Amino acid sequence: MECEEQALREAVLAGNETAWRALYERTFPAVYAFVFHRAGQHSARTDEIVQETWLIAVRKISQFDPGQGGFEGWLKGIAENVLKNHRRRWRREPQAELTETSGSFSPDGGDALGSRELLALALTALPSRYEAVLRAKYLDQLSVAEIAGRLGGTPKAIESLLSRARDAFRQIYQKLSGE
Repeated sequence: MECEEQALREAVLAGNETAWRALYERTFPAVYAFVFHRAGQHSARTDEIVQETWLIAVRKISQFDPGQGGFEGWLKGIAENVLKNHRRRWRREPQAELTETSGSFSPDGGDALGSRELLALALTALPSRYEAVLRAKYLDQLSVAEIAGRLGGTPKAIESLLSRARDAFRQIYQKLSGE
């Protein structure tokens, strides 16, 4: 895969649109899903972040090094940074009207979208290891032993990590919701 991505990178740098299309089609679904879950399953925000991610990728494609990791991982790294910037804005403007037809964001969690939004903001504000362990436990519904296998570590270490992650999540959620 590394050799193939290196060849695609070189073709893109030479101006080959077909190479761009190949990279895009190969990675778009995974990057979109990655952002969608971290943006509170809000499609308008996801679209905005994914678009910004691709714009940055186009400008910085020469910095992509297949020897350091795959194109999908590189894009997800860009998306994570774009998400961090957007989260700051979302926190400053928590009452901002959302474009979804299902309603607007309410910091008191009064509607389903508001609760989902608060959960997503709190989850993505966590350190990446905390976010990963909580996602594995509660979204992927993995057992502690399965999480230990996925993330590395012993079941006891994962239980401890889960405890710390839940405490950190609770504190962030309470701060965001004004409780």
